[in-house]
Amino acid sequence: MDNKTLWIFLHPPRTGGGTILNTLLKRVPDNQIFSTSLVRYNLKPKQLDKNKVRFIIGHATYYGIHKLVPNRTPRYFIFLRDPAERIVSHYNAKMLHEKKLIPFNQWYKNQIKNEMVHFLNLKYKGSGSSRIPVPDFLLPLIRKLSYKATYIIQTIIFNLLGLNNKNDSKKLENAKKLLDLCWFVGVIENSDEDVPFLFNAMGIKNAKWEKVTLSKKIIKVDDKLRKRIYKDHALDVEIYNYALKLNKGKRPNLP
Repeated sequence: MDNKTLWIFLHPPRTGGGTILNTLLKRVPDNQIFSTSLVRYNLKPKQLDKNKVRFIIGHATYYGIHKLVPNRTPRYFIFLRDPAERIVSHYNAKMLHEKKLIPFNQWYKNQIKNEMVHFLNLKYKGSGSSRIPVPDFLLPLIRKLSYKATYIIQTIIFNLLGLNNKNDSKKLENAKKLLDLCWFVGVIENSDEDVPFLFNAMGIKNAKWEKVTLSKKIIKVDDKLRKRIYKDHALDVEIYNYALKLNKGKRPNLP
């Protein structure tokens, strides 16, 4: 395997991260994999074993994180997913851990609009946050709140910060710039081809791709719901279509 390349996974929620991590754990020594999810947003250089790490993964990765591991050639990669499929997958995953089922419509109305564009904009700017930067001392409190209380707080913050602006062209521009900087842009809908392509590029031959799927799906995407989500998240649809163009032909974007 090539030890001069540093592979960095920019990991949006519900885009196959579990599949990639599980495959790597089976084929690569643990000390070569560093998960930013364990340290949240305040990643420090000393937490990385610079001599051994080959893969940096987790929702808290960001563009520029490669500077923590000098003398390596960084290759950023990312997977995007159809917005309707991703949102419904997000709901199904959340409800697996909720004692009382929250109706989809109630849950959906409190979700950030164009979350994927917002996420990519943060990563382009070098932020480890995936949604809203939350101070570490508040995390225990946030985790104890009910979903309803959390959504109320999120809605207030989203409105104050303007995160639900459907016409945020600057964030969309930054999101496209980030994808342009990635060595490879995959899409979940092409994962049967994209994931083996990626592992082969990493030097992991004949890796078996084991999908991590939910044991229970409360709702599924139908045409009516897809149209509704596409309308509400028009910028996410645009960035997904942009990813499809970059993905076409499976050609890496950078040498």
